[in-house]
Amino acid sequence: MMFWAHLSVLTVVIIGIGIVYLIVQAIRHGSKKIPMIVVGTGVLLFIGSFAGFFYAAPMYGGINIERSDYNTVMRAVKDGKALSKITNDTTDKQLYDGRKAGKDLRKIVQSVPETYSNHTQRHLAIEDLSTFTENESGDYIDRQQIETLVRLSFVVISKHATPKDEGTKGQLKVFKQMIKDSGY
Repeated sequence: MMFWAHLSVLTVVIIGIGIVYLIVQAIRHGSKKIPMIVVGTGVLLFIGSFAGFFYAAPMYGGINIERSDYNTVMRAVKDGKALSKITNDTTDKQLYDGRKAGKDLRKIVQSVPETYSNHTQRHLAIEDLSTFTENESGDYIDRQQIETLVRLSFVVISKHATPKDEGTKGQLKVFKQMIKDSGY
């Protein structure tokens, strides 16, 4: 579990202790100053942990992912969007941007550690993205192949970015959101 989740659990415990202490002091007709300070501190820590949790683990596709993985996903989506604009009728600038995006997407996929479950998809995406980015401007562009490469890359990245406790449903949510945001 992340630091912010631990802090959130700790703050709930502190608030609980403060409330119990407040009840005890109310029954004894004693001073309620210290229990109110404990409860107030717990509430402030809870608000701080809540804000920290949203900064450290932003939501993407309804799934909380790590900040570094979120930045990786957003870079990949930006590259996927640039690649989705490539057709045989594209301008030279769009083709240049697409090649640049393809190279960047390849670097992103290469930065994902190779595992048993992503070996084949990762290898295919890396090899075929390098082939695509080396095409000359007069070559025929197969949109279906580009979309397949983007989808393969997104599968690899979504598997890496999704926390293990979310499982395949979480990976599918992140993948679908990536596809939607990139324009496919």
